Amino acid sequence: MKFSASRLFILGIALAPVALAQSASPSGAPSGGVLITRIDSAHWQIRLIAGGNAEQFSAVLESDLPISAVTGLKGATTTNARLLDATSLSATLVASPESVDAVNFSVSGQAKLCLRDTGSSGVNIYLGESLANAVPATSPLALTSVDACGDRTQAVMAASARKYHPGHYTIMVRHADTQTLMATALQPGVVGIAKRYTWRSLEPKQGTYDFSAIKSDLAWAAAHGTRLVAMIEYKTFVNEKAGPAYLDSYEIPNKLGGYTLATWSPSVYPRYNALIKALGAQVDSNPIFEGLSTQETSVSLDTAALNANGYTPEKQRDSLISMLSSACASLPTSRVFWYMNFLVGHQSYIGNIASAVAPLGVVMGGPDVWPDNQSLETLTYPFYTQFFGKMPLFGQVEDINYSEPHMTSGYKTKYWTMPELYNFALTTMHVNYIFWMRTTTAENTAAYDWYNALPVIAANATFSP
Repeated sequence: MKFSASRLFILGIALAPVALAQSASPSGAPSGGVLITRIDSAHWQIRLIAGGNAEQFSAVLESDLPISAVTGLKGATTTNARLLDATSLSATLVASPESVDAVNFSVSGQAKLCLRDTGSSGVNIYLGESLANAVPATSPLALTSVDACGDRTQAVMAASARKYHPGHYTIMVRHADTQTLMATALQPGVVGIAKRYTWRSLEPKQGTYDFSAIKSDLAWAAAHGTRLVAMIEYKTFVNEKAGPAYLDSYEIPNKLGGYTLATWSPSVYPRYNALIKALGAQVDSNPIFEGLSTQETSVSLDTAALNANGYTPEKQRDSLISMLSSACASLPTSRVFWYMNFLVGHQSYIGNIASAVAPLGVVMGGPDVWPDNQSLETLTYPFYTQFFGKMPLFGQVEDINYSEPHMTSGYKTKYWTMPELYNFALTTMHVNYIFWMRTTTAENTAAYDWYNALPVIAANATFSP
């Protein structure tokens, strides 16, 4: 399979021609180096981009599944790229000043890939679709599963420069919650606050951004000795649109009475990436900003709505990889919290996405902390076990979780107690962060609410899964 220039896309974003190096790099961006790009789940490109000096880079790519379709790129002059055997690729790239050499290859999206620099050129290695938003990396480099190079903690340690303040966070129920109400969330054992902001409020016009609300909350958090996680809403649970007005045609009424923005569309997720890039430029350096969170992967749409709006599980998978990878590049010192639960049409893609973004420092988790939920136990919770120790994890206690009855015998209470939910989050979900929704009214006198969780939070201010 040959990759022509017209077919080269990075998760929906067209690549610039590579006949010439990116000599006019944006301020702060590297002028050259080795750039590794995941074009889609099965296709990769390794480019040696030379600045003012000639460069050479030699490496071996190791895979646990067969590698295929090894090709050069039109306009490049690959010196040597060949399969040593079915699962090993040797490549030597040579680029004269202001030029590019490249190799493309294909491999199953399930493969574990490890890149090892076999030369001594000292060329810097980066991950991303361009040098403008590249993430620095070092060899040996686990490109997919974090244990691909034989060290399951390598990628987690590589991302250790990111902020990491695990523990209990309080989730404000509405994006319009005031700072006066936020003050009630400052309780013993609470590390920080997670607050929602609609994309619509942050981008009132296309390309015009207003982050004043987030910056005001950061200033408030700093004054009150707490931290802030910002959730950008693009799915709602009430009759209110969350996306910017210019994307109204991509907002779909969902089964919950709200709207779901078609983030899998190539007209939508690049705009999200642009939003987060602008946000990162203003808040990433703030030590109080713990990070950004996405919304759940469940889209809450029926089959007819999905088909009518061009959904495929592959588009959803690739758009999420793009959104998470781009967010990590735009927030190089902060965390990105990925809310995952269900991916319509191909649940196993959750694992593919996790493998792709774990080396970047993403924190994976989501709703709900719900021990007796059959769908979560079967389809979602196994991913926590699979990626335990490979990336930080979190769980969110939703309002519904405060009033969930025990489905088996042997318990003294009708509903799951707060200590029981906490222990489940640690032992089954292996979490580093717990987000507790600030639900202040119990469903009935036998159920629980956020106030019942506060003693558990105070008694377990620090924890380890």
